[in-house]
Amino acid sequence: MKYVFDAVVDRKGTDSLKWESNQPEYNREGMIPLWVADMDFTCLPAITEALSKRAAHPIYGYGIKPDAFFGSLKEWIHRRFAVEVETSWMTSIAGVIPAMHVAIDAFTSPGDKIVVQPPVYHPFFSAVEHRGRQVVENLLLEKDGRYEIDWDDLEAKLRDPQAKLLLLCSPHNPVGRVWTRDELIRMGDLCVKNGVLVISDEIHADLVYEKGSHTPYYALPSELANQSVTLLAASKTFNIAGLFTSFVLTQNSELLRAFKTTAARMGHELVNIFGIEATIAAYQHGEEWLDQLLPYLHENAKFIHQFLQERLPQVSMRVPEATYLGWIDFRKLNLPQKDLLQLLQQKARIGMQDGAIFGQAGTGFCRINYACPRALLQEGLERLEKAVLEHVELSR
Repeated sequence: MKYVFDAVVDRKGTDSLKWESNQPEYNREGMIPLWVADMDFTCLPAITEALSKRAAHPIYGYGIKPDAFFGSLKEWIHRRFAVEVETSWMTSIAGVIPAMHVAIDAFTSPGDKIVVQPPVYHPFFSAVEHRGRQVVENLLLEKDGRYEIDWDDLEAKLRDPQAKLLLLCSPHNPVGRVWTRDELIRMGDLCVKNGVLVISDEIHADLVYEKGSHTPYYALPSELANQSVTLLAASKTFNIAGLFTSFVLTQNSELLRAFKTTAARMGHELVNIFGIEATIAAYQHGEEWLDQLLPYLHENAKFIHQFLQERLPQVSMRVPEATYLGWIDFRKLNLPQKDLLQLLQQKARIGMQDGAIFGQAGTGFCRINYACPRALLQEGLERLEKAVLEHVELSR
């Protein structure tokens, strides 16, 4: 079956956060919103059919999680990553960020230090701070748009007796890195040596452009995987984020038990009945759809890279290895962040995310969501080109 991703779908009137939120930095009249991480593509038809079938029954009470729910993830992991996991390693929760909050409460105490790797998805910071823990930053090193781990700094941060947990973003949002197996093993060895637990956010695990390039943390040698908890969901992959249904996976039964106990104490015992149906449909029937989506996303990323290189060399974006989120470098414009955002919002009339919310290292950058029809993306880039060139001309 051939799936079409070029169709422009009007999302107005659906209470879309991306398109209709009352946030002038993204949704001022006439702006193109290219920010929050959901896609402007219609869902896999099998998902729509599963939801329609469930909705046809007019009672929407509390649900149970059928065997097919966890079984669909087990089979998906086997097919996509050639890794064998057990359903007994899994539990569920209504979202990866809630899972992060639960994990922090379950495995650390107030005042403990938690290591993050900026620039990184901004809820990593707030999850730590809102749970009364201390953020410790292991800044990634950037060279020509590619980011690497600062190993000496990471080792020093993990050696601190107060450091109890590392929040890993794998693949990394927003810089688009797919950490190699060797990098993950080196990281895991440091964490085991220093008694630091790894919470691996792998919500973008399926959205890699080189097949087989992503190594799940739970697929590492058992002494490393045993000191980790992985957070997963079909939400980004299949554009069902609004159904708030995610998984938590660990082969360590004690960690799983502690997580489930804490989740229950915090009121996170149930998930959305429609999210269950959509997830099963996605994992059982979505492989062909995803295999057609990924090249389209990759071409969008390359389109941005080439457009900037040829028509706007003052601005640059490296093609990510994963995700549908680009990390655009505006530093050559020498604009304060406030003025950069004003240029984008008021002159270009496009809504990108402020890079500074991903950590101080994001100053001079913005994150763009390119999971949209190419015509919409092209319009946004042409607006950007016009605004930047006018700014450059006025600055002379």
